[in-house]
Amino acid sequence: MKLALPVVLSMIVSLVYNMVDTYFIALTGVQELVAGVSLVAPMFTLMIAFGDIFGLGGSSAISRLLGEKKDNEAKKTCAFCIWISLVFGLCISAILLLFRTQILGLLGVGKDTYQYANAYYTWIAIGAVSIIFSMVPSNILRTEGLAVQSMAGSIIGSIVNIIFDPIFIFGLNQGAAGAAMATVLGNIIADIYYVYAVMKKSKRLTNVLQSHMKVTGRKIRDILMIGIPASITNIMQTFMMVMTNNFLLTYGTDKVAAMGIALKVNMITALVLVGFAFGGQPLVGYNYGAKNEKRLKNILKF
Repeated sequence: MKLALPVVLSMIVSLVYNMVDTYFIALTGVQELVAGVSLVAPMFTLMIAFGDIFGLGGSSAISRLLGEKKDNEAKKTCAFCIWISLVFGLCISAILLLFRTQILGLLGVGKDTYQYANAYYTWIAIGAVSIIFSMVPSNILRTEGLAVQSMAGSIIGSIVNIIFDPIFIFGLNQGAAGAAMATVLGNIIADIYYVYAVMKKSKRLTNVLQSHMKVTGRKIRDILMIGIPASITNIMQTFMMVMTNNFLLTYGTDKVAAMGIALKVNMITALVLVGFAFGGQPLVGYNYGAKNEKRLKNILKF
Protein backbone atom coordinates (compact mmCIF):
# COMPACT_ATOMS: atom_id res chain seq x y z
CA MET A 1 0.00 0.00 0.00
CA LYS A 2 2.95 2.34 0.71
CA LEU A 3 4.06 1.89 -2.90
CA ALA A 4 0.62 1.78 -4.52
CA LEU A 5 -1.31 4.60 -2.80
CA PRO A 6 1.06 7.42 -3.89
CA VAL A 7 0.77 6.13 -7.48
CA VAL A 8 -3.04 6.01 -7.20
CA LEU A 9 -3.02 9.56 -5.82
CA SER A 10 -0.79 10.79 -8.66
CA MET A 11 -3.17 9.15 -11.16
CA ILE A 12 -6.12 10.95 -9.52
CA VAL A 13 -4.22 14.25 -9.70
CA SER A 14 -3.51 13.56 -13.39
CA LEU A 15 -7.21 12.93 -13.87
CA VAL A 16 -8.09 16.24 -12.17
CA TYR A 17 -5.60 18.00 -14.45
CA ASN A 18 -7.20 16.33 -17.49
CA MET A 19 -10.65 17.47 -16.38
CA VAL A 20 -9.46 21.03 -15.66
CA ASP A 21 -7.61 21.12 -18.99
CA THR A 22 -10.80 20.04 -20.78
CA TYR A 23 -12.80 22.61 -18.79
CA PHE A 24 -10.61 25.54 -19.87
CA ILE A 25 -10.59 24.38 -23.50
CA ALA A 26 -14.40 24.08 -23.44
CA LEU A 27 -14.67 27.58 -21.91
CA THR A 28 -13.58 29.02 -25.26
CA GLY A 29 -17.06 28.10 -26.52
CA VAL A 30 -15.63 27.15 -29.92
CA GLN A 31 -16.72 23.59 -30.71
CA GLU A 32 -14.24 23.32 -33.61
CA LEU A 33 -11.43 24.10 -31.14
CA VAL A 34 -12.63 21.44 -28.67
CA ALA A 35 -13.04 18.95 -31.54
CA GLY A 36 -9.58 19.82 -32.94
CA VAL A 37 -7.95 19.16 -29.56
CA SER A 38 -9.97 15.93 -29.17
CA LEU A 39 -8.77 14.74 -32.60
CA VAL A 40 -5.13 15.31 -31.64
CA ALA A 41 -5.49 13.99 -28.04
CA PRO A 42 -4.53 10.42 -29.09
CA MET A 43 -1.03 11.74 -29.84
CA PHE A 44 -0.54 12.43 -26.12
CA THR A 45 -1.50 8.81 -25.36
CA LEU A 46 0.96 7.72 -28.05
CA MET A 47 3.79 9.68 -26.35
CA ILE A 48 3.01 7.88 -23.08
CA ALA A 49 3.07 4.56 -24.96
CA PHE A 50 6.54 5.36 -26.34
CA GLY A 51 7.72 6.36 -22.86
CA ASP A 52 6.47 3.03 -21.48
CA ILE A 53 9.02 1.16 -23.61
CA PHE A 54 11.89 2.40 -21.44
CA GLY A 55 9.86 3.45 -18.38
CA LEU A 56 8.00 0.21 -17.63
CA GLY A 57 10.53 -2.00 -19.43
CA GLY A 58 13.45 -0.37 -17.63
CA SER A 59 11.85 -0.32 -14.18
CA SER A 60 11.01 -4.03 -14.49
CA ALA A 61 14.62 -4.90 -15.38
CA ILE A 62 16.03 -2.60 -12.67
CA SER A 63 13.80 -3.94 -9.89
CA ARG A 64 14.85 -7.52 -10.77
CA LEU A 65 18.54 -6.51 -10.73
CA LEU A 66 18.13 -4.82 -7.33
CA GLY A 67 16.51 -8.01 -6.05
CA GLU A 68 19.55 -9.94 -7.29
CA LYS A 69 21.82 -7.41 -5.48
CA LYS A 70 23.36 -6.39 -8.82
CA ASP A 71 23.37 -2.67 -8.04
CA ASN A 72 26.04 -1.73 -10.60
CA GLU A 73 24.11 -3.39 -13.45
CA ALA A 74 20.93 -1.70 -12.21
CA LYS A 75 22.68 1.67 -12.32
CA LYS A 76 23.92 1.06 -15.89
CA THR A 77 20.44 -0.03 -16.99
CA CYS A 78 18.94 3.09 -15.38
CA ALA A 79 21.44 5.37 -17.16
CA PHE A 80 20.75 3.62 -20.48
CA CYS A 81 16.97 4.05 -20.15
CA ILE A 82 17.27 7.73 -19.20
CA TRP A 83 19.63 8.73 -22.03
CA ILE A 84 18.07 6.54 -24.73
CA SER A 85 14.59 7.94 -23.92
CA LEU A 86 15.90 11.47 -24.57
CA VAL A 87 17.40 10.46 -27.93
CA PHE A 88 14.27 8.49 -28.84
CA GLY A 89 12.04 11.43 -27.83
CA LEU A 90 13.99 13.85 -30.04
CA CYS A 91 13.66 11.45 -32.99
CA ILE A 92 9.88 11.17 -32.42
CA SER A 93 9.60 15.00 -32.28
CA ALA A 94 11.43 15.29 -35.60
CA ILE A 95 9.24 12.61 -37.25
CA LEU A 96 6.00 14.20 -35.97
CA LEU A 97 6.98 17.63 -37.28
CA LEU A 98 8.28 16.26 -40.61
CA PHE A 99 5.09 14.29 -41.34
CA ARG A 100 2.66 16.73 -39.70
CA THR A 101 0.26 17.02 -42.68
CA GLN A 102 0.01 13.28 -43.23
CA ILE A 103 -0.50 12.51 -39.53
CA LEU A 104 -3.17 15.19 -39.11
CA GLY A 105 -4.96 13.65 -42.08
CA LEU A 106 -4.86 10.19 -40.46
CA LEU A 107 -6.26 11.71 -37.25
CA GLY A 108 -9.30 12.90 -39.21
CA VAL A 109 -8.58 16.63 -39.10
CA GLY A 110 -10.65 18.57 -41.65
CA LYS A 111 -10.88 22.16 -42.88
CA ASP A 112 -13.03 23.37 -39.96
CA THR A 113 -10.77 21.87 -37.28
CA TYR A 114 -7.36 22.17 -38.98
CA GLN A 115 -6.42 25.56 -37.53
CA TYR A 116 -6.95 24.41 -33.93
CA ALA A 117 -5.72 20.83 -34.35
CA ASN A 118 -2.54 22.00 -36.08
CA ALA A 119 -1.78 24.54 -33.33
CA TYR A 120 -2.24 21.92 -30.58
CA TYR A 121 -0.36 19.22 -32.52
CA THR A 122 2.66 21.46 -33.20
CA TRP A 123 3.39 22.08 -29.53
CA ILE A 124 2.72 18.48 -28.51
CA ALA A 125 5.18 17.41 -31.22
CA ILE A 126 7.80 19.93 -30.05
CA GLY A 127 7.36 18.77 -26.45
CA ALA A 128 7.21 15.04 -27.27
CA VAL A 129 10.66 14.48 -25.77
CA SER A 130 9.55 15.90 -22.39
CA ILE A 131 6.44 13.66 -22.32
CA ILE A 132 8.32 10.49 -23.37
CA PHE A 133 11.20 11.16 -20.97
CA SER A 134 8.92 11.77 -17.96
CA MET A 135 7.74 8.14 -18.06
CA VAL A 136 11.27 6.86 -17.38
CA PRO A 137 12.41 8.49 -14.09
CA SER A 138 8.86 8.43 -12.69
CA ASN A 139 8.81 4.63 -13.05
CA ILE A 140 12.46 4.11 -12.08
CA LEU A 141 12.02 6.00 -8.78
CA ARG A 142 9.44 3.42 -7.70
CA THR A 143 11.94 0.57 -8.16
CA GLU A 144 13.75 1.87 -5.08
CA GLY A 145 10.54 2.45 -3.13
CA LEU A 146 10.50 6.20 -3.86
CA ALA A 147 6.80 6.23 -4.76
CA VAL A 148 6.20 9.52 -2.90
CA GLN A 149 8.89 11.29 -4.97
CA SER A 150 7.38 9.83 -8.16
CA MET A 151 3.98 11.12 -7.04
CA ALA A 152 5.43 14.56 -6.23
CA GLY A 153 6.74 14.97 -9.78
CA SER A 154 3.34 14.12 -11.24
CA ILE A 155 1.56 16.54 -8.88
CA ILE A 156 4.05 19.37 -9.56
CA GLY A 157 3.65 18.93 -13.31
CA SER A 158 -0.16 18.87 -13.06
CA ILE A 159 -0.29 22.00 -10.85
CA VAL A 160 1.99 23.91 -13.26
CA ASN A 161 -0.27 22.82 -16.13
CA ILE A 162 -3.44 23.91 -14.34
CA ILE A 163 -1.94 27.32 -13.45
CA PHE A 164 -0.71 28.07 -16.96
CA ASP A 165 -3.77 26.74 -18.84
CA PRO A 166 -5.90 29.92 -18.37
CA ILE A 167 -2.83 32.16 -18.74
CA PHE A 168 -1.85 30.73 -22.13
CA ILE A 169 -5.37 30.00 -23.44
CA PHE A 170 -7.05 33.28 -22.43
CA GLY A 171 -4.40 35.67 -21.02
CA LEU A 172 -2.06 35.31 -23.99
CA ASN A 173 -4.94 34.44 -26.34
CA GLN A 174 -3.20 31.30 -27.64
CA GLY A 175 -6.29 29.06 -27.64
CA ALA A 176 -5.53 25.43 -28.55
CA ALA A 177 -1.80 26.14 -28.79
CA GLY A 178 -1.93 27.57 -25.26
CA ALA A 179 -3.39 24.33 -23.88
CA ALA A 180 -0.55 22.34 -25.48
CA MET A 181 2.07 24.84 -24.25
CA ALA A 182 0.82 24.44 -20.67
CA THR A 183 0.95 20.63 -21.01
CA VAL A 184 4.54 20.68 -22.32
CA LEU A 185 5.67 23.20 -19.67
CA GLY A 186 4.13 21.04 -16.93
CA ASN A 187 6.04 18.01 -18.21
CA ILE A 188 9.33 19.93 -18.42
CA ILE A 189 9.02 21.11 -14.79
CA ALA A 190 8.10 17.55 -13.71
CA ASP A 191 11.14 16.20 -15.61
CA ILE A 192 13.46 18.62 -13.80
CA TYR A 193 12.10 17.44 -10.46
CA TYR A 194 12.41 13.76 -11.47
CA VAL A 195 16.09 14.20 -12.39
CA TYR A 196 16.69 15.96 -9.05
CA ALA A 197 14.94 13.11 -7.19
CA VAL A 198 16.96 10.40 -8.96
CA MET A 199 20.22 12.25 -8.29
CA LYS A 200 19.56 13.30 -4.68
CA LYS A 201 16.96 10.96 -3.16
CA SER A 202 18.03 7.63 -4.64
CA LYS A 203 20.57 5.62 -2.62
CA ARG A 204 21.27 2.62 -4.85
CA LEU A 205 20.92 4.45 -8.19
CA THR A 206 22.65 7.67 -7.09
CA ASN A 207 24.84 9.55 -9.63
CA VAL A 208 23.16 7.51 -12.34
CA LEU A 209 23.46 10.30 -14.93
CA GLN A 210 27.27 10.08 -14.68
CA SER A 211 27.14 6.28 -14.77
CA HIS A 212 28.46 4.31 -17.74
CA MET A 213 25.36 3.52 -19.81
CA LYS A 214 26.83 0.61 -21.80
CA VAL A 215 24.59 -2.43 -21.32
CA THR A 216 24.58 -5.88 -22.91
CA GLY A 217 22.32 -6.85 -25.79
CA ARG A 218 20.62 -9.30 -23.44
CA LYS A 219 19.75 -6.51 -21.01
CA ILE A 220 18.32 -4.38 -23.83
CA ARG A 221 16.26 -7.40 -24.87
CA ASP A 222 14.99 -7.73 -21.26
CA ILE A 223 13.90 -4.08 -21.32
CA LEU A 224 12.16 -4.38 -24.70
CA MET A 225 10.46 -7.70 -23.87
CA ILE A 226 8.53 -5.93 -21.09
CA GLY A 227 8.46 -2.41 -22.56
CA ILE A 228 7.13 -3.16 -26.04
CA PRO A 229 4.04 -5.17 -24.93
CA ALA A 230 3.28 -2.45 -22.36
CA SER A 231 3.66 0.16 -25.11
CA ILE A 232 1.40 -1.76 -27.52
CA THR A 233 -1.37 -1.70 -24.88
CA ASN A 234 -1.34 2.12 -24.97
CA ILE A 235 -0.86 2.26 -28.74
CA MET A 236 -4.07 0.23 -29.15
CA GLN A 237 -5.88 2.78 -26.96
CA THR A 238 -4.56 5.49 -29.27
CA PHE A 239 -5.76 3.52 -32.30
CA MET A 240 -9.19 3.05 -30.68
CA MET A 241 -9.52 6.81 -30.05
CA VAL A 242 -8.48 7.67 -33.62
CA MET A 243 -10.95 5.18 -35.11
CA THR A 244 -13.79 6.39 -32.85
CA ASN A 245 -13.13 10.02 -33.81
CA ASN A 246 -13.04 9.16 -37.51
CA PHE A 247 -16.38 7.34 -37.30
CA LEU A 248 -17.93 10.26 -35.40
CA LEU A 249 -16.78 12.89 -37.90
CA THR A 250 -19.60 11.84 -40.24
CA TYR A 251 -22.09 13.16 -37.66
CA GLY A 252 -20.37 16.52 -37.08
CA THR A 253 -17.53 18.09 -35.09
CA ASP A 254 -19.81 18.69 -32.09
CA LYS A 255 -20.05 14.87 -31.64
CA VAL A 256 -16.24 14.59 -31.67
CA ALA A 257 -16.00 17.39 -29.09
CA ALA A 258 -18.56 15.69 -26.84
CA MET A 259 -16.85 12.31 -27.10
CA GLY A 260 -13.48 13.89 -26.27
CA ILE A 261 -14.94 15.19 -23.00
CA ALA A 262 -16.72 11.89 -22.22
CA LEU A 263 -13.52 9.86 -22.68
CA LYS A 264 -11.80 11.95 -19.97
CA VAL A 265 -14.56 10.99 -17.50
CA ASN A 266 -14.21 7.35 -18.57
CA MET A 267 -10.58 7.38 -17.38
CA ILE A 268 -11.52 7.57 -13.67
CA THR A 269 -11.82 3.84 -12.96
CA ALA A 270 -8.98 2.82 -15.27
CA LEU A 271 -6.43 5.22 -13.76
CA VAL A 272 -7.10 4.12 -10.17
CA LEU A 273 -6.58 0.45 -11.10
CA VAL A 274 -3.49 1.29 -13.16
CA GLY A 275 -2.12 3.03 -10.06
CA PHE A 276 -2.35 -0.17 -8.00
CA ALA A 277 -0.76 -2.19 -10.82
CA PHE A 278 2.18 0.25 -11.20
CA GLY A 279 2.61 0.46 -7.42
CA GLY A 280 2.94 -3.30 -7.05
CA GLN A 281 5.27 -3.81 -10.03
CA PRO A 282 8.58 -2.99 -8.22
CA LEU A 283 7.75 -5.47 -5.44
CA VAL A 284 6.98 -8.16 -7.99
CA GLY A 285 10.26 -7.54 -9.86
CA TYR A 286 12.35 -7.28 -6.68
CA ASN A 287 11.07 -10.56 -5.21
CA TYR A 288 11.33 -12.30 -8.58
CA GLY A 289 14.99 -11.22 -8.80
CA ALA A 290 15.62 -12.30 -5.18
CA LYS A 291 13.92 -15.69 -5.93
CA ASN A 292 11.61 -15.17 -2.94
CA GLU A 293 8.78 -17.22 -4.44
CA LYS A 294 6.62 -17.32 -1.30
CA ARG A 295 6.48 -13.54 -0.94
CA LEU A 296 6.07 -13.10 -4.71
CA LYS A 297 2.99 -15.35 -4.71
CA ASN A 298 1.54 -13.46 -1.71
CA ILE A 299 1.99 -10.12 -3.49
CA LEU A 300 0.36 -11.41 -6.68
CA LYS A 301 -2.50 -12.92 -4.69
CA PHE A 302 -3.09 -9.62 -2.86
